[in-house]
Amino acid sequence: MPEEIREYWVEVDGVHWPVKQVISLATGAKRSRFQSHASRRWLQNLGFLIGAGSSATESGSVPRLTGASRRGPFDESQLKELEALDVRVAFSWLSAGPITLDEAGLPRFPGLPRAPGLYRYDFGVDVDGIRVLYIGESVELARRASNYRNAKTDRSSQRTSRRIHKEIVGHLESGGSIAFAIATSVRWGDDVELDLRLKSARRLAENAAVLLAQSQSRIRVLNIDAELGEGSE
Repeated sequence: MPEEIREYWVEVDGVHWPVKQVISLATGAKRSRFQSHASRRWLQNLGFLIGAGSSATESGSVPRLTGASRRGPFDESQLKELEALDVRVAFSWLSAGPITLDEAGLPRFPGLPRAPGLYRYDFGVDVDGIRVLYIGESVELARRASNYRNAKTDRSSQRTSRRIHKEIVGHLESGGSIAFAIATSVRWGDDVELDLRLKSARRLAENAAVLLAQSQSRIRVLNIDAELGEGSE
């Protein structure tokens, strides 16, 4: 039976129980061994409703800390809206030229600015009629291209650079071509230019471009999506 509630209670199967009584019944531990504050935090983490007050309690059986005793399904529609976001980005891909292989069989990139921006490798259409793209961002486009060129072995600490290096070399060695495009100016909101020195700004534009490509039919994007269990860039 629930004891008199002196301060805090926990709701179990619609019944209010003293917090420390519930912990004692559930664990068998003496009440002197734990504090009410820690008990409340633990029960809240488990999903139980915690409250304060000395209101009368209903009779009930000994509470069991199971999933069935927790609050009902989460209903997002019951939450109060705090603010709304409407984020839009716009930019144009500019042709930087083709990527080729030099005499040593390493990727040769066209001239690039030492400036922050986005880049896109267009591998063209494969044998299945699918256009293949890779999209990225960098605080310095020229240096990023150098990283891809120099990721020559699997011992490279830059896994993404090595993975894309192999994609580039393999595609060009098989007779394919790669068109390289960049974007160094991105606008958002009311036509305000983003500061691409900020990684958050570059990632916003990059993710928008990747998502747009992923949503189009007959396009395959080489970017890895960690949320789909495919690893991490």
